[in-house]
Amino acid sequence: MALRILVLGPIAPETLETLARLEPGVEVLPPAAAHDLLTRIATDEPQLVVHGAGAIDWAGSSSLLHQVLDSEFARATRYRHPLSILLLAVDHLDALVATHGAAALDEWRRGLAEALRRSLRKIDVIARTGANEIAILLPETTDAGARVVAERARALATRLLVKGEPAAARRALPVKASVSVGLCDAPRDGLESSGGFLDAARSSLRRAVEAGGDRVDPSAA
Repeated sequence: MALRILVLGPIAPETLETLARLEPGVEVLPPAAAHDLLTRIATDEPQLVVHGAGAIDWAGSSSLLHQVLDSEFARATRYRHPLSILLLAVDHLDALVATHGAAALDEWRRGLAEALRRSLRKIDVIARTGANEIAILLPETTDAGARVVAERARALATRLLVKGEPAAARRALPVKASVSVGLCDAPRDGLESSGGFLDAARSSLRRAVEAGGDRVDPSAA
């Protein structure tokens, strides 16, 4: 994604040309175009791009997340802007599937995704990145802010109750579950790529799971 310079006030044409020569690929948006872009950002819905089994099947969600992640990580590293990512995993997945069935659990995940979407800002991105992994990318968010969002997400999960569909020879039971949450923030020493950033969040998620679940990794810092 190209670097964009948004010009929000009057500016001479020669100044625009100078800005455009700052580096290869830079895109300079004059006031009218900059205003249109900011208006679109302010009014767009959050980017809910959940991908997986059942009705959750928006193609390209994982690739979209990685495109945004690459761009945001590069910006955070270059300009020292805060960036955080959360990874959520459903606790005791096998037991839940055995009790309720995979379809009911997917319905619970959809409910969680929608509850998360309503709680997030318009600039945040939520995507299903694995069979049992949901990522939330939080631009302009420090570690302290990410922890607030992580605890809110964990609480939303514990309060969520979804009625499952009855399966053959099995009575439908309400699905109630919890999540473990890992997190990582950038920029920080030792994180040199968006892939390393995501790996660090996955390590944090594993610690939360291994600590018993239904918690945000307390050791992530």
